[in-house]
Amino acid sequence: MTCLIAYHDGDETDERQRGWQTRLAAYLPGCQLVPLVDKAADDAEIALVWAPPAGRLAELSQLKLAVSLGQGVDHVMVPGKLPDNIPLIRIVDPDMSHALSQWVILAALDHLRDGPVYREQARKRVFAPHNQRQTRGLRLAVYGMGAIGSMIATRLADIGFQVHGWSRSERPQTSALTMHHGRKGFDNLLSNCQLHVCILPLTDETRHIFDTDAFAAMPRGAYFINGGRGAQVDESALLQAISSGHIAGATLDVFEHEPLPDNHPFWDEPRITIWPHVAAQTNPETAAQQVADAIIAVRAGQDPVNLVDRQRGY
Repeated sequence: MTCLIAYHDGDETDERQRGWQTRLAAYLPGCQLVPLVDKAADDAEIALVWAPPAGRLAELSQLKLAVSLGQGVDHVMVPGKLPDNIPLIRIVDPDMSHALSQWVILAALDHLRDGPVYREQARKRVFAPHNQRQTRGLRLAVYGMGAIGSMIATRLADIGFQVHGWSRSERPQTSALTMHHGRKGFDNLLSNCQLHVCILPLTDETRHIFDTDAFAAMPRGAYFINGGRGAQVDESALLQAISSGHIAGATLDVFEHEPLPDNHPFWDEPRITIWPHVAAQTNPETAAQQVADAIIAVRAGQDPVNLVDRQRGY
């Protein structure tokens, strides 16, 4: 199958492009990946992208499908980035859910077992114990109960947390999780959980959903983990909540501006653990088949799976 695919991952490296080329060719013999920024991409039918340059996708006259290199699509759903008539899909990869669930568990346990404290003591050659927190049955909120959030919540419940999940609309209760929805459910979790994990998609409704009021509503000493999107957090509000001692700290993988600027005050706050947006990276080995299936479907005039609803924003 001859198919020209424009590729852009925000960090152009030949190694990543070659990885996708090799994996996709196994399902789409004859396909060719070219950098989106190259003139050769002008005739591409497919765009496989992360944070493409504004206006560039509109220049692809043969474009039939845009594929987000990840489950988030806010980087493409910016006015002027993608023509309205071009379908957009997101990758829903169990490998990403697995990876992100590991990262959340790591972040939660590192805080609860005083990892930063003991690493600082080790740096100073101090050998001293601290009282261990009682974590059995600790109430933990997971905001965003899609494919990733559901796996995270279930795995956290498996290791002894009392897990409460939040979504925009009502979802069925399960034996392991207590489900909440809507504004009332959101406010209830803010005030009743000690750990807060954000895995939400970025939409107009979730932008700065964690603001001054949200952090003030959390119990004193609560901890915040964000593996969703940086713009869901009012960063100045989070910094103030931590500086005041009301919030114990945060582990963050995503930020409003990435890379995080050198002069950002988060760098100087030891109670904030910074990760460079690596909690779950798209793996061509596990995601290539669904991308290939979507391309085949669109070229056959069919709707691909994981099609993004432009109105909902995900």
